[in-house]
Amino acid sequence: MIRVAIVDDDALIRESLAILLEGREGITIAGQGQNGLDALALCKGCDVMLLDLRMPVKGGLEVLEELIRHTRVLVLTTFDDDAEMVKSLQLGAHGYLLKSATPDSIAHAIVEISRGKNVFDTVAMEAVRRNLHAAGEKRAELTPREADIAACIAEGLNNKQIAERLFLSEGTVKNHISVILQKSGLEHRTQIAISRLKGEL
Repeated sequence: MIRVAIVDDDALIRESLAILLEGREGITIAGQGQNGLDALALCKGCDVMLLDLRMPVKGGLEVLEELIRHTRVLVLTTFDDDAEMVKSLQLGAHGYLLKSATPDSIAHAIVEISRGKNVFDTVAMEAVRRNLHAAGEKRAELTPREADIAACIAEGLNNKQIAERLFLSEGTVKNHISVILQKSGLEHRTQIAISRLKGEL
């Protein structure tokens, strides 16, 4: 089973998502919350967290960095604000969908994220592309193999899938990713994906 926590300040949305997702594709609802403090309390007991960004007390962006240390996070919001989208991806969110997505799309994203993939809808990716003007940032110099791995990460592949595609061991893939992070000054593999899409890697 995939344990999912839902954190949103709108009780109707929380309850609706819980009803729609429970039992679908092996999903079970492990808990619900209404703000960032609740999210912090729930994060160690779930495999994937559905997280709203704009909430009282503490918003999603304020707690995202801490959350991803314990669980995988799918941002689910009604807002298509470019700055918020890019910030959530930079902080390490594993997925980004608008609440207008269908239940099937949300369930599919949860399954993919639980398997180690990243899932970002076209709205989020367009926001990243609109922010290509990273003024003054230098392109990290990667070896051809490192560039291949960065490209695979941008596709949303996990380490095992990258290893299979490039005929490497998972340990070698991990080592390459560590080098990529060191060279680029990045902290998360999601940031590698963003930088690759922006042409910085």
